[in-house]
Amino acid sequence: MRKLLYISLTTAAVFLSSCSKDDFADAYTNPSTVETTTVPKQFAGFMKINFEDVIPSYWNYYTVLKSTSLSYTQAHGFVNSSGRYVSGAAPVNRWDRFYKFMAQYRELEKVMASLPAATQTENRIYTITSTIYLYDHTQKMIDNYGDIPFSQAGKISLTGGNYGAALAKYDNQTELYTLMLDQLKAFSTELNTITLSAGVALEFQNQDLINKGNLVSWKNYCNSLRLKILNRVSAVPAFATRANTEMAEIIAAGEIVDENSENIAFRVYTQDTDLDTSGFINALEDDLNNLAPKAMIDHMNANNDPRKSWLFERGSRVVNNVVIVAPTYEGLDPALASGAQTQLITDGKIAVYNRSVLSRNKWLPGTLINAPEVNLILAEYYSRNGNSATAKTHFEKAIRQSVEYYVRLADKADVLNWKPTVEPTTLEVDAYIAAINFAGATTPAAQLELIAFQKYIHYNIMQADESWAEQRRLKLPALTFREDETSSVRKTPPTRWTYPTSESVYNPDNYNAVKANDNLSTKIFWDIK
Repeated sequence: MRKLLYISLTTAAVFLSSCSKDDFADAYTNPSTVETTTVPKQFAGFMKINFEDVIPSYWNYYTVLKSTSLSYTQAHGFVNSSGRYVSGAAPVNRWDRFYKFMAQYRELEKVMASLPAATQTENRIYTITSTIYLYDHTQKMIDNYGDIPFSQAGKISLTGGNYGAALAKYDNQTELYTLMLDQLKAFSTELNTITLSAGVALEFQNQDLINKGNLVSWKNYCNSLRLKILNRVSAVPAFATRANTEMAEIIAAGEIVDENSENIAFRVYTQDTDLDTSGFINALEDDLNNLAPKAMIDHMNANNDPRKSWLFERGSRVVNNVVIVAPTYEGLDPALASGAQTQLITDGKIAVYNRSVLSRNKWLPGTLINAPEVNLILAEYYSRNGNSATAKTHFEKAIRQSVEYYVRLADKADVLNWKPTVEPTTLEVDAYIAAINFAGATTPAAQLELIAFQKYIHYNIMQADESWAEQRRLKLPALTFREDETSSVRKTPPTRWTYPTSESVYNPDNYNAVKANDNLSTKIFWDIK
């Protein structure tokens, strides 16, 4: 059978079969075993199939992020091996999973369309919220690849299994951004007036794996996603006026995620299903994926960053069955040759990401939108518009929230060996903020450097896709990479991923329309600096 990744190898329904545990059995009907499903159950299945792209998992971190975004952003330290800037199979894995996810969305559309008009109206909330969630991940795909199949993608079931009829064109990335912004704006307005019947409200609460049926949270999610998308295109001439106008409108309305209590995440509620982070330990700790990066550690050491001990542990090694802990925190220098790097690692000099707080914490949420990143977006917006005082307020608020965010991640830590015993005090956080001294940055350019570095720290390994997009957009922080002199393909980090080879084999006509841009050097449309 053809490997048409975005129209699926089977009907979209089969992809739900991976969730067979009794505890999740009632969340949705598996259409591979029955002839019909329902809108609420298909909605839950649509969300569930995507959970490993959100909740920290072995699949996403080990097969996709470790060799791409984590290294391209220096979110972790990495050894300067040959071919390190060529993404290899990682984009194939992400491509495959996204289009399985999209196929589930098309099944939801199909089920909805089969209902009487009145019932469709009653269940409208599923269309709104599923599309918000889809657009969140569609933006990531665009930011990684550029043009992607979208408007015609995932429709194999709708064509009655006719693969030729389901071959999808590549949609223009700029037009897709416009589509998402237009629809998200409309959804934001609609969420202000929508009402749910008692029956739909209860069912929606039961099937909503993200916000548990909370419409306020969905509104905040929608508007915060709009802020993120608008900010990303704010320097693109065709979007600049729209970005400034609509960001101001969103801020004035105040319906955004600007407090940690409002964070939007795919949360782990039980260890009795596969919706957890149990595989994160191997994803992060195997093959030295948890090494600390020098740029981040140097900043934390110089400024007494209160997040340091919550994000990292000092390096260590075992000598005669005794653990020898390094006296200081040290990050892996990306400018060193691989032999020198390996020796530092072997000697136990390099810090690692905190095992209690992160890699061995089975309760980590899958982050979608959180308050620190929103306030950093607001800080950038106000700085760009000449309002330094308000930019400073949001910048400092974001730092306080980021400290709180990582401290609170440790509340349900399973293994306490490396969990810090004392939480940062207000005075310590104040001292760090004073050391950063946003007020001393008297130009928007200087302020943007500070904002970008705080994004780098806050995103770290937990939001690698966002970090890579922001670093390409801003060219900040100004990180140093050692060139890969052994590679004839790419000597420095790429500006995009390449399409899977299956596209040129099985979808050649549509692929040929974008073939000229299918290389590691073509920039995404918002990457204009």
